[in-house]
Amino acid sequence: MNHLRVCLIAALVAVSAIPAAPMAKPGPEHARLTAMCGTWAVEMTFWFQPGSPGVATKGTSTIRSLFDGLFVEEKIEGTLNGTPFTTLAWTGFNTATHQYEATRIASTNTIRIAETGSYDEKTGQFELKADYPFAGDTWRQRTVIQIVTADAMIATSYLSFGKVPEWKAVEIKYTRRTK
Repeated sequence: MNHLRVCLIAALVAVSAIPAAPMAKPGPEHARLTAMCGTWAVEMTFWFQPGSPGVATKGTSTIRSLFDGLFVEEKIEGTLNGTPFTTLAWTGFNTATHQYEATRIASTNTIRIAETGSYDEKTGQFELKADYPFAGDTWRQRTVIQIVTADAMIATSYLSFGKVPEWKAVEIKYTRRTK
């Protein structure tokens, strides 16, 4: 017990000797994200299999800034085939890797999707990618977020797994309600 106490005290002393890191400050990459903050009307179309007809629904997206603009949080609420659903996403720009990073979860399944990617100045769009295990296979997701205007954007997610080629699985059209 005394050995544990001595180790704990030594660890606390060592940690307290580390100089405090300067507070992270948002840069222009973060400003791209905070420009999306607000409440949005969303029109969503889902394609559950390649070549299948789309299933359309409407909902609301609320995007808010976290930690003085270092991250944004998005909450989408809607109804699909009469069942309410919610998705949450947290997105930021990692200044060490120079990549955008997003984590997505939904009330419709038990998986967490962690995407990374970049922003293309020429096309005005983000492109993020992820590989994750789901339903006994490795799924690949590619999400493209196109900023159309300050008050409109389109997010499209493409999926593939195994030998199934990539298909357009989700398209979300955003129309800003309020900033």
